Order: sequence, then C-alpha cells, then structure tokens
Amino acid sequence: MTAATRLQVPYADTSARQLAFSLTADLQEPLARCDHRRDGLTVSLRLLGASHQVVVELGPEGTAPADRARWCETVACLPGADDPLPSSVADGPYLFTSSVGTCRLDEMAGVVADVTARGDRHLAAGKPAVLGHFPGRPLAMTAVLATADDDVISWDTWHTYPQTAELVITSSVIRRRAEADA
Repeated sequence: MTAATRLQVPYADTSARQLAFSLTADLQEPLARCDHRRDGLTVSLRLLGASHQVVVELGPEGTAPADRARWCETVACLPGADDPLPSSVADGPYLFTSSVGTCRLDEMAGVVADVTARGDRHLAAGKPAVLGHFPGRPLAMTAVLATADDDVISWDTWHTYPQTAELVITSSVIRRRAEADA
C-alpha cells in the first residue's frame, strides 16, 4: 500500500464552508481506506472525496460489536447539516479540534508535499495512513494519518481547497484509559 492514492473521481467540494462535522452520520462508501487492528482496537481511515470518515472501535478481542465502544467521526458535506465546522468538540474521552485557514498556492504545494512524505513514513512504520489526490488538481488532497498506543488513539487530517486557497486541518484524540475507567 502506498500513502498516496490517485482517486478516480473528479474533485467535487468547492470550499471549506461546505464541511460539516458529525459523530452520528451513517457509514459512507469510501473512495479509499486503510484499516488497522491491534489489541482490541480497530481504526478505519476513510476518504470520502475531499472529506473523511474515521471509525474507531474499542473492546476486548472476541467482544460482540454491540459491546464495543465506537466512534464515527465524519467531516464532509452532509445533507441537512448547515452548521459550520466547529473549532472543537469534546465527548467523553474523545476530543476534536479543527482550523480553517487560507494559504498561497506555493504554501499549499509545500503542505501537500510534506503531508505526502509524512504519510509515506507513517506507513513505512506500520501506522495507518491514507491520502487521496484528485485527477487534474495536483494540490487538491485529503489525508488522514493515525497513531495508537496503549492509552491514546489520535489522528490528524488535511483537506486542501486550491480553488479557494483554503486549508482545513483537524486533530482528534480518544483517551483509552478514560474509556477503560468509564
């Protein structure tokens, strides 16, 4: 598996303003995905075009799905979701933060190159990562890189919008110790 995937769909999102956040959205069919399993943890990183979905399930091996803790973070253009992307959300052991900024295209090219290199290193180290590049739009990228240890699962995402010179960066963390103590 390589960190960078050439997506076979046209770039559709037009700006960061269209992104919404949900912890309750239905699972969506991904354009690309990377699944990681370790010690009762399943992390599924999914690209939904210029948006993402991360599904995390925690619980002892062999536990029925209904008995496992589950989070499904979706940052996407969601029908009926008119609220802008929040700067932060806290829900028990889960914390989400986001920033939306503008950058020049030369800066965006540097971000895309840096995140692609980080994704390659991430995968080489056995960590989950998925990056999508869109045909005809070399600076249009969505990327998700995750890490997990005994106490914390975390992931960072990058969504680039070259046509509006926008960059959306999100960071999420789930503290496993808090889940075990709950």
